[in-house]
Amino acid sequence: MSELPALPTWGVVPDPVRNVLQRLKERAAAGVEAMDTQKISGETPQNHDEAFLQMSWAAEAADRATRDYRSVFNAYTHKFHQPKPPIGELAAMQGAITQSFAKRYTPKTVEAIEALLSEEPNLDAIRSGIRALGFEDLRGISDALDRAMAAAESERGFHPWLPAADKARAASRALQDLGDDEL
Repeated sequence: MSELPALPTWGVVPDPVRNVLQRLKERAAAGVEAMDTQKISGETPQNHDEAFLQMSWAAEAADRATRDYRSVFNAYTHKFHQPKPPIGELAAMQGAITQSFAKRYTPKTVEAIEALLSEEPNLDAIRSGIRALGFEDLRGISDALDRAMAAAESERGFHPWLPAADKARAASRALQDLGDDEL
């Protein structure tokens, strides 16, 4: 009886990358969960209906998180993972061609992954490259990142950042609070 060839070993994804992907999945799931049309009051949605506004935020939060997830996943597999996975297969699974795979992430995403894998993570690189996550979302990703966060928090004038969708939501609420009379 002939032996089957061994399946290729694709290597191990480092904990910081795996943990960021998990956190992005959780953010996306929370956004999807908040897309609840049952909470819209009245016969037709109105732009001042809180549930309608919540659905708009939820759609943005889920979209941002899934785009960042794909970007981090693609950048990691294309630039960092060893041994290299079959990029053509990964691209095909996303409905893309091999030649366009690298366009599915940005240099900022690559810098964010470099920061995640560093013993001295650059918080600004992570903030710029993974916009779906806020400062607090990064806790527990890695010991090195927790140390960098503690150092940042100890700096005078430091302000933790919100995820991109939450910043947009806060701006929308601020405009809503101004009311029609003040605009």
